[in-house]
Amino acid sequence: MPAKVAIVTGGASGIGLAVVEYLVNADWSVTIVDLNTTTGAQIAERFGDRVLFVRGNVAVYNDQVNAFALTEERWGQVDFVFANAGIVDRLDFCRPAKDFDRGAPQEPDSLVIDVDLKGVIWSSYLALHFFRKNPQKGGKLVMTSSSAGLYSAPDVSLYSAAKYGVVGLARSLGQRLKDDGEPITINAICPGAVPTAIFSKELADALPSEVITPTSTIVEAIKYILQDATVTGQAIECSGREFSARPVLPYLNEAAEFTSGGKYKELISAGDGLMEYSIRKAAGTNGSVS
Repeated sequence: MPAKVAIVTGGASGIGLAVVEYLVNADWSVTIVDLNTTTGAQIAERFGDRVLFVRGNVAVYNDQVNAFALTEERWGQVDFVFANAGIVDRLDFCRPAKDFDRGAPQEPDSLVIDVDLKGVIWSSYLALHFFRKNPQKGGKLVMTSSSAGLYSAPDVSLYSAAKYGVVGLARSLGQRLKDDGEPITINAICPGAVPTAIFSKELADALPSEVITPTSTIVEAIKYILQDATVTGQAIECSGREFSARPVLPYLNEAAEFTSGGKYKELISAGDGLMEYSIRKAAGTNGSVS
């Protein structure tokens, strides 16, 4: 059984491939989940039995189930998940649209939400399940957000919405599991301009060298997260050759801290979470709701 096992989505190119190469060189075994069969198979062949390639679409839950299950079957555990696969907007959301039916436009292309947010949600849900099955329970989950998940990105608004969602997911899940005392850390990385497949060649070539974030910066951020068990619930911005955890906004007032900071739990029965409490109240009962 290997010392450590990782799953990397979008691991056949760019940021994902850089992290795969680091992990293999650090004696990890890695499953790459990607749609690029040709490149994925070539990478698996290059690294031999240390890398398993699984063709999968992260926006399809059962594809991710297959990747996690095959990883467990091969190596017996999952220690680290890098939910990294992503695409950019395929629609200019603000461009005027033509009438299609009943005076309204066609349904907009929202695949970027399915891949960049829903895909990360599926990876996160499965990661928690498989981490808890490990012989030594626990694990580390890192999600790829973006600087567009920290700042406005007017030209790629749906991409930005998805990446903001990833930051919110990482911060919320990380805090929840820390509060629950589970040995699972969850963080997001927020890269700046990394010349990967989501950039056109023309744009990548036009970028000034001083604004480019090399994949080596992302790898250093991943190493930092893997080596420090106290880092959780963070959004770590990676820009140029620097990376740093970005602070959460301070609460506006005591009311905001009460509702968003968890003090509401003092009003809820022991053992209840907000969801369970809300369901019971909505049902008008103090008992359980099936």
